[in-house]
Amino acid sequence: MHDALGGLKLVILDRDGVLNENREDYVTRIEDFVWTAGAPAACARISAAGLALAVVTNQSAVGRGLLPEATLDAIHARLADGLAALGVPRPLILHCPHLPADGCECRKPRPGLVRAALRHLGVAPGEALLVGDHESDLAAAAAAGCWSLHVRSGRGAPPTRPPRGYLGSVRDLPAVADLLTALRGAHGRGG
Repeated sequence: MHDALGGLKLVILDRDGVLNENREDYVTRIEDFVWTAGAPAACARISAAGLALAVVTNQSAVGRGLLPEATLDAIHARLADGLAALGVPRPLILHCPHLPADGCECRKPRPGLVRAALRHLGVAPGEALLVGDHESDLAAAAAAGCWSLHVRSGRGAPPTRPPRGYLGSVRDLPAVADLLTALRGAHGRGG
């Protein structure tokens, strides 16, 4: 893992189950957005280690008519404001509003959102790590050519058949921050 992440520039985070608590009935109101334990401080540590942050999230509640885009924007503003309070630059936040049956390219496990984040931030796939709580996140990372880590803080168990670029499973986002800050220290901040 040390060699794989030596040139890392970007950490792409799934939202539900990684940054905030996953809800069976979707996060459809600002009040429903509840950080997972230690997530904001973990993002601050990752950012302080010189890594850019992005968020890519499937939000089919929009396509189901349960979540207006304006409310989703307000939820993401709360996320960004919570990170900004800790000195974290506003992350790029991309979402897929489509239903699973729509067959779009942006809904994970397809790589559209991940590729869009890479393009927008000018980062090569091998310089990016996606952190997710579900196999669909890891599959999207593999399809885009990125590295991936699974966190057990969300809704999915580690993959039974690890995809290409999969580096393992850790407890939660603070454990990811521990790992990345240790690796950045070993490599020197710039890799």
